[in-house]
Amino acid sequence: MNAHGSTRLGLVLNPLRTEAAQVAARLDVAATARGHTTIRTGLGLPAPVDVVVGIGGDGTLLEAAQVAHAADIPVVGVNLGTVGYLTEFEPGELEVLLDVLDQRPRPELGRMTVRAETADGSVWHGINDVVVEKVLSQRVVRIAVAINGEHFTTYRADGIIVASPLGSTAYSLSVGGPVLAPELEALVLTPVAPHSLLSRSLVLAPDSVVEFRNASDRAVRVNLDGREARVLGEGEVLVVRRGDRPVRFVSLGRHPFPQGVRKQFGLDHA
Repeated sequence: MNAHGSTRLGLVLNPLRTEAAQVAARLDVAATARGHTTIRTGLGLPAPVDVVVGIGGDGTLLEAAQVAHAADIPVVGVNLGTVGYLTEFEPGELEVLLDVLDQRPRPELGRMTVRAETADGSVWHGINDVVVEKVLSQRVVRIAVAINGEHFTTYRADGIIVASPLGSTAYSLSVGGPVLAPELEALVLTPVAPHSLLSRSLVLAPDSVVEFRNASDRAVRVNLDGREARVLGEGEVLVVRRGDRPVRFVSLGRHPFPQGVRKQFGLDHA
């Protein structure tokens, strides 16, 4: 919030959705009428803002959450997707959204994030997950895993995912991982197509430290939230733990976890 009491909103839009631009234009008008300002942004903030608004589906809100988390400011979503698991408000609720943003203090929910680090001091942060995976599609990789300093096992697999509770409904779920309530704090370790007797996920305590060592003679790739961070050569190590701080969602808590799961997976129609 600036010195005059107005709020600066950073808008992250789905560029492929015409409706997103239309909703953003309506939000521009409504916000300006209240003395606020709006700024269109992408992965980097062109100017300081007080809150990031994602307009689109879960993918857009994930991008908005990455922007907000990096700046340590809250994020809120306007749902244009078919699922909207992370989004709180609908396009017809822009005045409601602004009412919430005008509250002091704003209602926020903190959600655990993940952090990855290599020996050279490089650090990356993710909202959903860290993935260590093969680069060559036809070859599995060997990844040695240690948990809290103790060797656990060496997986032969296409890759391994470490997900936050929010990320448990993303890539981790698609390979058989469990669905965790987002208010939990835990790390979910799930192998991808393992050539191993242990194919199940491990749900670890939130302060666990997971170390991956590339035990292959070929490179493995590290992705955070679907974006490549770096490639690990043979013998290189990646350390994954909980993030330094949570991602902050502006929320009225109107969509409890069971309702969100029911909507996301179409259980009303099952």
